[in-house]
Amino acid sequence: MKNDIKYLVYLRKSTDSEDRQIQSIEDQRKELRRIADQLHVDIVGYYQENMSAKRPGRPEFNRMLSDIRKGKATGILCWKLNRLARNPVDGGEIMWLVQEGIIQSVQTPGREYKTGDNVIIMSVELGMASQYVLDLSRDVKRGMQSKAEKGWRPGRAPLGYLNDKGGEQGNKIIHVDEEKFPLVRKLWDLMLSGEYSVPKLTDIANDDWGLKRSTSKGDKRLHESHIHKLLTNPFYYGEYTWNGVTHQGKHQPMISQDEFDRVQSLLGLKAKPQTRHRFLPYRGILRCGECGCYITTEKKTKLIKSEGKLRSYIYHHCTHRKADANCRQMPVSHEEINSQILEILKNISIPESFLAFALDILRRDNEIQTENRATMEKNHRKTLASCNQRIDNLIKAYISQENQDRDLISDQEFKDQKSSLIKEKTTVQTRIEGLERQAEEWFNLTEQSFRFATHARHEFETGDFETKTRILMALGQNFVLKDGKVTIQLKKPYQIMEEGRKRIQAENPGLELDSLALDKTKTASFEAVSATLSG
Repeated sequence: MKNDIKYLVYLRKSTDSEDRQIQSIEDQRKELRRIADQLHVDIVGYYQENMSAKRPGRPEFNRMLSDIRKGKATGILCWKLNRLARNPVDGGEIMWLVQEGIIQSVQTPGREYKTGDNVIIMSVELGMASQYVLDLSRDVKRGMQSKAEKGWRPGRAPLGYLNDKGGEQGNKIIHVDEEKFPLVRKLWDLMLSGEYSVPKLTDIANDDWGLKRSTSKGDKRLHESHIHKLLTNPFYYGEYTWNGVTHQGKHQPMISQDEFDRVQSLLGLKAKPQTRHRFLPYRGILRCGECGCYITTEKKTKLIKSEGKLRSYIYHHCTHRKADANCRQMPVSHEEINSQILEILKNISIPESFLAFALDILRRDNEIQTENRATMEKNHRKTLASCNQRIDNLIKAYISQENQDRDLISDQEFKDQKSSLIKEKTTVQTRIEGLERQAEEWFNLTEQSFRFATHARHEFETGDFETKTRILMALGQNFVLKDGKVTIQLKKPYQIMEEGRKRIQAENPGLELDSLALDKTKTASFEAVSATLSG
C-alpha cells in the first residue's frame, strides 16, 4: 500500500571522527532508495552536505526544514537519526516539529518516528548523539594534549614535514618531507641573506621551485601570508605551543634558534611601514662590548643659535640595563658607526664589472665539482657495500655452528659490533644523500654572496635607515660596540672575501681592486675567494 506522506531525503557525511564508520553519501542514497521502494513512499527532494552536525548552521539542513515548514513535504528519510542532529539545538527543533505534526514521519532503515508516538525514544537517541560528540571531543582533546606533552605537535605538520599516517593511533610522529624539506630550508637561507622580501620569496617558491602546500582538497599555491606564517613558526627550530604551553619537539629542527631570531628581526623591520618616521637604525642589534647590554639608538634635536635652525643628531649608547655593571662606554655618533660599516663593506666589495666574470667562473667551477661529486659518491658507495658485507659476515659468524656456545662472538659483542656497523652504514648513506643537496645549496648561497658583495656598499650609502640596518644584519652576527669601534663576526663567504681582497692587495701593492681590468688579475682575485669557499 502506498504511503501518502511526501518525504525529503537528507544525506550527510563529514570528515570528523564521528563519521569514520558511516557509509558514503552515495551508499546512503542507494540504501534509502531501496527503503523508499520497499515502503512505497514518495520522495520529492534530496538534500546532501559534507559537514559536521556538532554545531547548528548547516545550510542544506536548514533549507530542508524551511521547505518542510512551507509544506513541500511532511516526512524525512535519512540513514540514522544522528545524521539529522548531533547538537541539542537542531535536535530540539526536529523533536518540536514532530511533536507539532509539521513533520509526521522520520524514517530510517531500521525505525520510524511518528507524530503521536512517545517522544522519549527520539529524545534519548538524539541526546545520545549529542553526548557522543561531547565525549568524542573530550577524548580527542585529551589525546592531543598527551601527544603534545610527548613532544609531537598535534595537527597538520608544517610545510617541509609529514604526518605519520601509518603509525599507531595516539603515537604518531612527524617525519621530514624529503622532497620539500630542502626547499623550505632554502627559503630560510634566502631570508637570512637579508636580500629578499616575503613577496619575492613567495614568487620564487611558486614560480621557480613549484613548491606547494598540502590541503584536504589537494596541493595549492603559496601566498604571502603562508610564507610569513612559515617564517614566524618556532616549530622550525624545534619548539611549539599547545594550549598556551611551550613544548620542545622531538621532530628534526630545520634551523637554529639564532637563525629564527634573526629572521624575526628582519621581518619586524618590514612589518610596520606606517611607523617609518620613528624607525631608528641598529636599535637592538649591537651589544656593548664591556657589559653585554644592548646598544640603543637615540635621536636628539638641538637649536643651533648661530644659524637659528634646529638640527637632529643620532647617536648610539649602552642601555646600562645591568645594575651591577659599572659600564664606562661613551655614546658614539651615527656617522661614526656608518663610516666603520662602510669600511667593512669596502673590504668585501666586488666590482660590478667583475660580477658577471665571477659568476661564470663559479658555474664552470660547479661543473668540475659535479665530476668530483660523482667520484666521491662512487667511493662512498664502495664503503657502503663493504659495510653491508661486514654486517652479513658478522651475522653469519654469530649464527654459525662454530659459535653455538658463543665462544667466538658473545651476545654482547654481537650487539656492540652490529650497532657500530649500522651507525657507520647510516653515516655513509647520509653523506651520499647529502652530496647533491649540499652542492646545490653551496652554489646558490655563494652566488647570492657575490651579488650582495657587489651591490651592498652602494645600497648602504644611498639607502634609508631600514636599508642600512638590513644590510648590517645580512653581513653576519655578534655585532659588538666597544671603545667606539664596531666589530662583526662576518658570515663565512664575506670573511673569505675580506681575506682574499687583503691578500691580493698585499701581493699587488698600489692596485685598486675596483679598477681591475686584466683577465689574469681577475682570475687570480676570484680564485683567492673561490678556492677558500670550496673548502
